[in-house]
Formats: sequence, C-alpha cells, structure tokens
Amino acid sequence: MNQRFSGIAGCCCVVIVLLFVASSAFAGPNDEKTITVEGAAAGTNPNAMEQAKQDALRKAVERACGTYISAQTKVKNYAAVYDKAMSLAAGYITEFDVLDRRVEGGVSYCKVRATVSKASFEKEWARLLHTIEAEGNPRCVVVIVEDNDVDDMVSPKTNGVVQSVIENFFLKKGVQLMDKGASDKTRDRDIALAALNDNINKLAAMAAAFKADVVIRGVAEGRRAGSSELGGRTIYKWSSTISIRAYHTDSAQLIMSNTYKATKTTVNANAGGDDVLKKCAVENAAKILQDIGQAWRQRQNVRRTVQLTLENCGRRDYKAFEAAMRPVTGVQKVRLKELVNNICQVEIDWAYDVERLIVRIEELKVPDTRYEITEQTHDRVTVKLVK
Repeated sequence: MNQRFSGIAGCCCVVIVLLFVASSAFAGPNDEKTITVEGAAAGTNPNAMEQAKQDALRKAVERACGTYISAQTKVKNYAAVYDKAMSLAAGYITEFDVLDRRVEGGVSYCKVRATVSKASFEKEWARLLHTIEAEGNPRCVVVIVEDNDVDDMVSPKTNGVVQSVIENFFLKKGVQLMDKGASDKTRDRDIALAALNDNINKLAAMAAAFKADVVIRGVAEGRRAGSSELGGRTIYKWSSTISIRAYHTDSAQLIMSNTYKATKTTVNANAGGDDVLKKCAVENAAKILQDIGQAWRQRQNVRRTVQLTLENCGRRDYKAFEAAMRPVTGVQKVRLKELVNNICQVEIDWAYDVERLIVRIEELKVPDTRYEITEQTHDRVTVKLVK
C-alpha cells in the first residue's frame, strides 16, 4: 500500500514560497532520505494501529534529520520548535510504504519505509522558530481609559499618561504596535468611544482593520487614599489601579485579564493622580507585557476553531469539500454554519496552526475543483473555489 504526502510547508509570504519552490527545483538527491522503521502504540484496535503508523513516520523524520536536529539543540525555543515540528512529521514525508502490521501483547506495531524531505523539514523548522518567537509579542492596539481622580467630576479620557508609558515600553521591547494616529480623526474618535463604552466587539473589529492580533483595553484609575502629618506638612497618599484585558481581534475572545496596583505620596493635594498613574504604569509595564505574551503563546498551542469562508461554493461543492477534509489528520470536526448565494461559512476544529490547515486545503483532491486562498488572518481563512 503506497501513500503520498506533500512535504512542503505553506507560507503566507509569496516571496518565501517562490524561493522555496525555486530551491526545491534544484535540490539534489541528498535532499531526500529513505528510512525503514517500526512504530508502536498501546492497544489492538484500528486507532492504535494508526497511532503506531504515525509513530513510525515521526521516527523516520527524526532519523533522517537527526544531524540537523542535533545542531539546533542550543537554539532559543528549541523544545517548543521541536514539539511543533514533530507533531507535523507526516508533512515531511514525500512517500511511504507500510511493510508490516502486527499485534503482540496488547501493542500494535507498524513498519514503514518512508522517504523524508530533509529540505522541507529544515525550512519548516526555520518558519516555526520565527513564528514561535513572534507569538510572544503579538501585534497590538493599546487603548487605555484613564481617570486621574475618580472622585472629581472630570470624565475619563484615552491617550493619557498610562497609555503613553505602556506603548513606549512595548515599542522598546520590539512589540509591533498598530499606529492609530495614522488613521483619520473620525476613526480615532470611534476607537476612543468604543473603549470608553467598553464596546469590545467594535473595538476588536476596528483593531483588526489595523491588522492587529490583539487589542489591549485598559482602565486606569487614581484616587486619594488619605493623608497624614509629617514635620508640620500634610502628606497625601494616592493609590492607582490599572485593569488590563486583552482580546483576540478575530473573535473578540478574552485571552488575558489582570489588575496592577501602585501607591505614591505627595505634598500636592490635587496633582497626585497623574503621578501615581504614571508610577503604576512604569512599575507594571513589563509584567503587563509578560502576561499578554504568555496568554498569547498558550492560545497558539491549543486546538482552535478556524472560521472558513468558501466563495463560489454551492451545497454540492460544500459536501465534496467536507468529505475531502474529514480524513485529514488534525481535523476534528467540519461544521456548516451558513450557505447563502454560494457563500459558505464553515467552522473547522483544527489541531495545528492555520498555515498547516491552508496547506492541507490547497492539497485537497476534489474533481474539477481547485482551492485558492484569497485571505488569511490568525483564525480566519477565505477560500475561492476555482472550477
């Protein structure tokens, strides 16, 4: 039984794809290596045998690319890249034969002869390394609603001292901020209004328009916290709280929520609010970035639901697409949400990153139909059916 899998990992950058194709065209015989190996999995049912086959394919990739993998052990994020790369091991196999299947002592064994594309593995490793490093610092829109004295009658505002401190800190740490100032004044006002009204859906949608991954909406409040006498002078104590919530722009899903506090004393009864807010922002900017980055990385490593739009797609086309997707490794479920005027809205429960899903869609074998990716974000993909 002979089965073939594409070993080329998809990239959203056309230039990278073209360079990859060009380099593959001139790849010599050393690019591929054929390995015979046996995998094992506990159990005796068909599912256990499939797991044994996948185990064999992973071992084949490990052996074929062992020298390269060993050279990467000192690279930052090695463990995370290794785990992701090996979870996609079948993608580096250009061809394999199942030589033998057997069950012994409650364990299923599967022996395969597999041809591994080492160039595909190395390029995918580099792509994953870049992606994982980028995942810690998502592209952000920061909007902080600020009130330097909650007891006075002055309304809260945006673009205050806290927002400035946090944005400057993020920029110094290499976080890519989407420039709201480059937009027209109407849009800038709309963003401020959405933040003031806590309209997260609108705020997330507008942040997505800036190609941001995460919208950070915060509330910063300063308040008087009492006074005391010291050396004949009145010392005023101020406290501040910055509440931060981070949302994924594609879905407006909350990914992080936390509160940060600080206190400050001053001899000025009326001007302590700005000072304490600035102190709180300066002291906690690093923790805020760390918390958002950690939440973002965790979200990247879990199974996700991808929103798929199929254009030029009738019901018969959808049924053919669903049937072709169902056996793809990593697909848990395909759900039709809506079909109107040949525009089909679909949800796919998917185990890996979106780029891997796109590769699988582009590889689907459906008679007289080609799938062309026209738009891609972190959790959304638009596909045009070309017939």
